[in-house]
Amino acid sequence: MTDTKELLARIAALKVRLAEEPDWSGKNPDRAAAQKVQKGADDGAEIDVTLRAANAGEPTPALPATLRLTGRGVRLLRKGRDLLQALRTIADESAFQGAAPHVLAWHREGMAMIEVVLRNVQSMPASVSAQLRMCDGLEVVLIEVEERIGRLAEFLETHTRIDGHVTALADILRRLATKQPVGMPALQGIADAVLADAKADQPLRCIYESPADPSRFAAAHGLTTANVLARVLWDDAAWQQQKSLAVMAALVHDVGMTRVPSEVLLTEGPLDSDQRRLVEKHTMIAAEMLDPLWPGGGWPIEAATCHHERNDGTGYPAGKRDIQLASFVRLLAVCDVYAALCAPRPYRDAFDTRTALTEVLLLAERGYLDPTSVERLLVLSFYPIGSTVELSDGAIGRVIATHSDEVGLTHPDRPIVLLTTDADQRPLTCPTVVDLLERRERSILRSLPSV
Repeated sequence: MTDTKELLARIAALKVRLAEEPDWSGKNPDRAAAQKVQKGADDGAEIDVTLRAANAGEPTPALPATLRLTGRGVRLLRKGRDLLQALRTIADESAFQGAAPHVLAWHREGMAMIEVVLRNVQSMPASVSAQLRMCDGLEVVLIEVEERIGRLAEFLETHTRIDGHVTALADILRRLATKQPVGMPALQGIADAVLADAKADQPLRCIYESPADPSRFAAAHGLTTANVLARVLWDDAAWQQQKSLAVMAALVHDVGMTRVPSEVLLTEGPLDSDQRRLVEKHTMIAAEMLDPLWPGGGWPIEAATCHHERNDGTGYPAGKRDIQLASFVRLLAVCDVYAALCAPRPYRDAFDTRTALTEVLLLAERGYLDPTSVERLLVLSFYPIGSTVELSDGAIGRVIATHSDEVGLTHPDRPIVLLTTDADQRPLTCPTVVDLLERRERSILRSLPSV
């Protein structure tokens, strides 16, 4: 009998041991999965690196010493840490500091999702099967985080590319202002990039640099003006052979602004008479500055000199009227005004594209700008292709096309939009195309800064 009791005790002890140990045969799913636990989850399974960024300054709890993660849980934890490090790296980029509110929201949402994942990992149940079920849901959250990181990376890449163009153009303007040699290929390269963006229907970005550096200020405005002009001339058969030259002229048309003192450009109120004279001189000195690029003159230099002339003779420097101005000069003047309105100034905020176009139309109606040139600007519509817009129901999308001919001219506020979020601004799994001309119950509430 004693032998029988000892045997039963041994069998009971064996059952306990088998329940605690992994099932190497794979017949018990829970124990087989538990076998994949990795030592790193036991030894260093703190989430200090992770939650410190999401909760700056708060103490970071470690994973419970008794918690053993499955291999899948460990991989999820590591992926969460990697994604958080990517978000932290993005936040450290100087370009990110001045990002638009919706771009900052992508980052904030990503950080919040990471925190949800890591806190759930911290409270994982002991049951392996329960851990696996939780991992299913948490992995979906990490996929969403990856999608936001992709958008942020796109934003930084675009910003870096544009900043490179501003830097290169500002250097060209400085060289022209100080009579240093400038190679035409350098300017041609920037013009080619502008035309490539227009061809690819990239968003029309209104670039701004502080007047504290007049060269960068003029370069940013020149790039925006050139981007507007490229889109206006893109389908114009008469300009196909000289489109590149026209864009180059737009890039450098404000070169004279490099001679205006930064303290004048930074003035927040109305300019006094002396300050106004300093600003108005920038057109008169442009011809001399641009002579190395186009020796002997030509319409690119005329455009830089006369882009502030007005149809009714109220402009400067010479008070010329419409009949005295070449067609390209009148068109550049329109693009210049529109580009300036779409960017902020020390004395006002930036206009959205709809308000800017409306203001330009009103200036034409009052006789300041050439009506024919302003009409050509309508190809952009109120919301140029590539614009990010919010609809009246809260959905967000990107303008992918505008209506042509008379339809587009009479309905500039109803383009074709590719929706990327629903009315609650949750990302759509399958983006939807909406023609606002057909869907009259929906309209555009406002434009948002593009990525």
